[in-house]
Amino acid sequence: MRKLILFMLLLVIIPNLRAQRVEFISKGDTLQKPDYQQFIYISDSTDVSNSIFVGKAKCIGELKNVIALFESIRSKAIGYGANSFKFESYKKLNEENGELVLSLYFNEGDFFENNAQKLPKNKIYIFGVQNLLSDRSQTFKLDDTKYEISAGTYMEFDRKDETRINKGGFSGETVYVKKSDEDFCKFLSFSGINVNGGQANPASGAVGVSFNTGKINNIEPNLALALMKIYKLAP
Repeated sequence: MRKLILFMLLLVIIPNLRAQRVEFISKGDTLQKPDYQQFIYISDSTDVSNSIFVGKAKCIGELKNVIALFESIRSKAIGYGANSFKFESYKKLNEENGELVLSLYFNEGDFFENNAQKLPKNKIYIFGVQNLLSDRSQTFKLDDTKYEISAGTYMEFDRKDETRINKGGFSGETVYVKKSDEDFCKFLSFSGINVNGGQANPASGAVGVSFNTGKINNIEPNLALALMKIYKLAP
């Protein structure tokens, strides 16, 4: 059992070590001390003129592990006092590597609630495999309709009174997603290791890597919103 736990930890640590080239393009105020370790996605339409700019960071890493790039910047950003970010860009550099750029900010008070009003409401987002080099697709059923989702893509569905999602048929897993009274979105994937959360309000909450042995896993909302800028919306 001990060896199995060690092996699972290595599966998380090694990919993150490969995405280690984090560089600050510019720096601002790095003296802030947030009360909580959180990393909140800022909508493109949210005004940041009164936010405290901490810096702009980029990370270069493998196309097959784009989440590791986000996690690498997040770890550095929190250390410099940032608690929120704006997505700037993601681009492919060569056949193996890509570059992620985020602008980092410190915010407090009503900013987060005002920002949350500009985020998607009552949707279900399902994400394919994060390896952008993969040609692997996954099938699932939403209510009575079968779908196939490719790597590096996501699908969007309305969050109805109740939605049934099945992965793996009778021997697989089924989850029931009900409409949220708070208008929250649900972010799901079919991978074995994910960044935890999934149901939390994207206006709050910390990020961390966790294991999920089920077939249908949650993705932390702020990470998911960033991935929607990297992934393509499936047709």
